[in-house]
Amino acid sequence: MATPDFQKFEPSPSLSLVEGFTHLPNFLEPEEVQALKDAAAAGPKDETLSTGRPLAATPGVHWHGFPRTHSWQNGAQIASIPETCLPALHRLRHLGVLPARYSFDQAIVNFYPEGCEGIRMHVDRANFDDIIVGFSLGAAVVMDLEPLDTQEHDEAASDPTRSHAKHVLLEEGSVYVFSGHVRWKWKHGIKQGPHRYADEELPLGERTSITLRRLRRPDQKESDDLWMTHQESKKCAQNHLRHLQLVDAC
Repeated sequence: MATPDFQKFEPSPSLSLVEGFTHLPNFLEPEEVQALKDAAAAGPKDETLSTGRPLAATPGVHWHGFPRTHSWQNGAQIASIPETCLPALHRLRHLGVLPARYSFDQAIVNFYPEGCEGIRMHVDRANFDDIIVGFSLGAAVVMDLEPLDTQEHDEAASDPTRSHAKHVLLEEGSVYVFSGHVRWKWKHGIKQGPHRYADEELPLGERTSITLRRLRRPDQKESDDLWMTHQESKKCAQNHLRHLQLVDAC
């Protein structure tokens, strides 16, 4: 893959709708989009049937909503989801969107069939850390953002120059990042389609999202590596459990 032109990925002020929110349309290169699609199509290396939501406190790669049992394609040279995400994560770090030495230990691969119910408005659980990164594949949708704080909501609603609700077009290859204020003080969701954006109806279709997060721990170690392996994450979780047991014993 050719060396990326970082200048073309500089976040525009118009894309920073809320403090802590970054949206980068067409951030993924075409070959990265295809690689992520291939990794999602291949599925996990073990036999896994997508049923229900993934366990919130579990690191690793989780699969949800896929219509079939996945099986790793024997002999196929397909990179894993974390490996495929690394080039884009490195660019985000280079741009300063991700802090230096910040790593992730959980990826959720969600498949949304055409006509699905959407995603209710929510804030990601507090057992995840400050930064959440999302990659979009497939059909475009509109993500809605609204403040949790009623005062912030009312102040925006009373000012005709502001809007308390924000609407973001998530097209294939786009990336968004939640951190800080928008991560904790705003909720987000995606309504059931069809969606409209800029007075145009968006074509329906299947969509896949890949969301990267990190479990919160008091002894969190920063790392130059962007992805914490399952064993590293498991060790951190065991240390955290021992810490809680010692506190309970006091």
